[in-house]
Amino acid sequence: MRILYVASDQQLPGTSGGSVHVHEVAHGLGKRGHEVHVVVRREGARLETESQDGVHVHRISWRPPHRFFRFRAAATVERLARETRPAAVMERYYNFGGEGIRAAVRLGTPSLLEVNSPVEDHPGSTKALLDALLVARPMRRYRERLVRAASALVAPIAEIVPAFARDKTTLVSWGANVDAFRPDRRSAAFRRGLGVPEGALVVLFSGSFRPWHGVHIFEAAARRLRDRADLFFLLVGSPDASMDARYRGRRLGRVAYERMPEVVASADVGVAPYDTARLAQLRLGFYWSPLKIFEYMASGLPVVTIPRAPLTEIARDGQEGVFFREADATALAGALVRLADDPALRARLGASGRTRVVERYSWAKHCEALERVLLRIAP
Repeated sequence: MRILYVASDQQLPGTSGGSVHVHEVAHGLGKRGHEVHVVVRREGARLETESQDGVHVHRISWRPPHRFFRFRAAATVERLARETRPAAVMERYYNFGGEGIRAAVRLGTPSLLEVNSPVEDHPGSTKALLDALLVARPMRRYRERLVRAASALVAPIAEIVPAFARDKTTLVSWGANVDAFRPDRRSAAFRRGLGVPEGALVVLFSGSFRPWHGVHIFEAAARRLRDRADLFFLLVGSPDASMDARYRGRRLGRVAYERMPEVVASADVGVAPYDTARLAQLRLGFYWSPLKIFEYMASGLPVVTIPRAPLTEIARDGQEGVFFREADATALAGALVRLADDPALRARLGASGRTRVVERYSWAKHCEALERVLLRIAP
């Protein structure tokens, strides 16, 4: 099947969770024998079009170059749709997007809308208030028109799509590239290059450093444990690389996706210390597909995170991970001490995590689920 995959709010290559998602979905569908044309945002001097292994990357731009004006790329996306003549159009949902779904409607092509962030407004939403002040609620009506126009939707939880569209929504989690993220990528030389002291247990955080990702909780726990000479705290995804004299460890800054398997495998414990009170949209439900957790598990790391669904289903307490009370740095420090002092527990949790993510939460499984939906709407 030929697929046009519109993800104009993302860049390839990139370091964000969104860019990883787009890369893995495009290449995962390519590995399953589909011809994928993926549309992303053009930045810098990268080639407008690149092709590899059945995946064709089309980089586009618009003016002004802000995401708010992404709708101005509609003519370019429709031109690509007419040129490629896809059997189906996929679009990664974004508030100011919709150009892929609209092109599919004009061409009479089946379409799949990937919903990774809420279409529904959360309680107390400023966006909903502004929309109401415009009387006719044009933003909500626009979003709902896109949802109605799509042949099918996929989402991590049902609560983030309008109730009227839930019967055509398939629930799908993100995953990890289990061929790239593996325990055997661990390297003593690589650890030394990261500045890890000999024999230290590495506690890893990876993410985009947004307030709700809980970096402040992670670093507060690290400060509480600064006297533990056996612990070294490593943070990946910060805007800049730096050291912090208040705890033993370092921030690596942003790391290219292709380097991440070695970074993760060089750690001993992976932490996902979400602080959900800092993101109002999560009142609808925990809609994130936790990329960091999947990659920790694929690399054989025990996971330390908060006891909130669906995390409790992904990394089960005492089986693949250990939970701590949300937003409590002291509780996080206690969980880390427990793992640091029990190598057998770390090994058992890590091995179980690797097995579970291979069986249930790989990008390959994700793409299988997408393929079933695509074949249903465009047989």
